[in-house]
Amino acid sequence: MRKIDSFITPDRLRVYPVILAVMSGAALLASSVMRVLVPAAQGSFLPDYLAHWTGAGLLLAGDSADLYDPQTQQAFQTGALGSLPTLAWFVSPPVVAAFYAPFALIPYNLSALVWLALSATLLVACTLSLRSLAPELLLHKRKLVFLAVFASPVVVELLGGGQDSAFVLAVWLLGIRLLGTGHSYWAGAIFGLGFAKPQLFVLVPIALLATRNVRALASFVAVFSLLAGISVGLVGVDGIAHWVSALSSPLYTEQVQQGQAWKMIGLPSLVQGLLPPSWAGWTVPVLTMISLPAGAAILIFHLYKTRKRPVDLMLVWLATLATTVVFSPHIATYDGVLLVPVFAYLLEHRSTPLVRASTVGAIGLLWLGPAFHLAAVQMARWPLDIISAPWAALPLAAVWFESLRALRTNESPAETASPSYTA
Repeated sequence: MRKIDSFITPDRLRVYPVILAVMSGAALLASSVMRVLVPAAQGSFLPDYLAHWTGAGLLLAGDSADLYDPQTQQAFQTGALGSLPTLAWFVSPPVVAAFYAPFALIPYNLSALVWLALSATLLVACTLSLRSLAPELLLHKRKLVFLAVFASPVVVELLGGGQDSAFVLAVWLLGIRLLGTGHSYWAGAIFGLGFAKPQLFVLVPIALLATRNVRALASFVAVFSLLAGISVGLVGVDGIAHWVSALSSPLYTEQVQQGQAWKMIGLPSLVQGLLPPSWAGWTVPVLTMISLPAGAAILIFHLYKTRKRPVDLMLVWLATLATTVVFSPHIATYDGVLLVPVFAYLLEHRSTPLVRASTVGAIGLLWLGPAFHLAAVQMARWPLDIISAPWAALPLAAVWFESLRALRTNESPAETASPSYTA
């Protein structure tokens, strides 16, 4: 690990992100132009955003009963953009369709451009907010931090696909900040917005219980329940059943859980990528059911060991966030942006060779992911095709381990270098 760390020099950290930023920016621009001009060949501009726009459009059109029907969604997208090579399948909670409704009132390409601008602005704001986690890093290396964030494959994927992970990151950062300043009710309410992507907030109530923050837990449950109630009101009980059926359908397993495993970054996806594809029928449901409970058990164990001493809440929530990302059964490359706060904190307060090497290794492996996938397609059989497994999960797991270690030892200078978050 120290040999790898010796190659991580200041000059390299400045030069390589610039090269990657320029190359990825040019590639995104070229791809976006081609997608706008010939969507039938290249797919739509911001293809992931198209799924949300479709859900909102169907809701506005009064087709809530068929909101999760693939054929209905395909017909809607064809009517808006013409024939497309693939379906952008809306499988988010119904309330998400309502959130995107204003964006569905304008033509798709213009709507996507507005969303792209909003996402980029939100990412800038989130990066600036890292000064509460890593004040020295943002004070002395602000340009490098921005360059590293926006040249990372997770942000390129996020912006290029039109995903909503910038919003999820903002919810996490704002919730943690509000907890640190004693605004428990508001913090819980903000975290409750995580109903939009429940798999990324499922550990929040566990951490709130462990830190005995009843106020935040109450407001979290209230907002979460409110959004669930709105979802039922929008599509009815049958519509909720259709949503759950879509997430558990063979089509979803084949196209997303298995077909896009190489684009995932969690440990469950790495395990799935190493197993024979013929096992997917039973391994995918098993990994989906046990992964987050396993991560929660490990987190609870570490929180239990800190029960007899003051706990730095910043470390509690960064460890919770890292556990969520590493053990989620469905967390794609773009959701890796959620680990940016964890990286920033560790690089300032626990900048060990393992942390530095894991940071660079994760970024490098994420960039190599598409190349590994293409190589696996050529091999076309197991076990040769395991090259396309999401290997970036390993260095990300190392970062998760460091976050737990920081929580357990509490040896970081957080008490003097950053605001106090002691319970």
